[in-house]
Amino acid sequence: MALNSNKTRIALVSLVVLAITVAHSFGIRSRGGYLHHLYHACFFLPLILAGFWFGLKGALATSLSITLLNLPELITHFEKFSPIEFDYMLQMGIYNVVAACLGILRDRERREQKRALEAGRLAAIGKAISCVAHDMKTPLIAIGGFGQLLMKHFETGDPRLEKLEIIVKETRRLEMMVREMLDFSRPLELHRSEEDMCLLVRESLAVVNEAAAAKRVIVFSTPANPPRISVDPLRIKQVLINLMINAVEASPEGEIVTVATYKQGKSLVVDVGDKGDGIPEGKMEEIFSPFYTTKKNGTGLGLTIARKIVEAHEGRLELLHNSGKGLIVRMILPIGRRA
Repeated sequence: MALNSNKTRIALVSLVVLAITVAHSFGIRSRGGYLHHLYHACFFLPLILAGFWFGLKGALATSLSITLLNLPELITHFEKFSPIEFDYMLQMGIYNVVAACLGILRDRERREQKRALEAGRLAAIGKAISCVAHDMKTPLIAIGGFGQLLMKHFETGDPRLEKLEIIVKETRRLEMMVREMLDFSRPLELHRSEEDMCLLVRESLAVVNEAAAAKRVIVFSTPANPPRISVDPLRIKQVLINLMINAVEASPEGEIVTVATYKQGKSLVVDVGDKGDGIPEGKMEEIFSPFYTTKKNGTGLGLTIARKIVEAHEGRLELLHNSGKGLIVRMILPIGRRA
């Protein structure tokens, strides 16, 4: 059985804890002897293994298990809080403190490793995309330009004109995809200023309203008075429009898309909620992956670029299940950052 299996690791940690507990309980006559302290020190071995393998939750579960397994002996031999009992209780406390420290450090290390791997992966993808996009840009401009010139030579109703319109339309769609690919591959330059987020939300709504009306979806923004915040207004509006359009497209006809802006601690939060089918639990993180899309004509870069913009503002994007139905995309931005 491979040691990298979680079940094997859990079994090994449990076995070591039980073995030390049994040895400690039945192999020692004197609670103050050298073996007593030796067995107590041995409990650090499963704690270290659990912290390294499972992080904070696993380390705390192991330390609490050790505490509970040793609790009967402490109760049985408790004698008016003698130095031995104090030492025993101190050991139990140290196990839990060490477990918490090990678990926190391990979880932090895993997050940093994941972030570094993600950054490297995105950098490699961005470099490849940039090369492809630059090669596509010039011929697409030529195709679109010549298509529009040819359209002027045909009269309305000519069947050839209809085919040219399709060519021009699809060329524009490809040009939009190229722009998104270039946005994804280029480093972001932010031009910050102190902005009213509610005003940015209203301006974004004005852009989205036409698409919402065509689908008979109502986009409703809750009134709020949050503090002004240092952001790049054009970039944040790009994120807001993307999130709102996604919510409108995900929602059935006649539903309501809600946009809520509010302060939460030292952060400003914007929630965009839809009434669509939602996303399966296992697919949540994939939504932010490049080229992952559930849309027929989507590029799969919209949310990836949105997250890139938000993270450049030292914020984050989160996906939450909407109450009852649909999905909430939450944008969290720090308030304290100055322009």
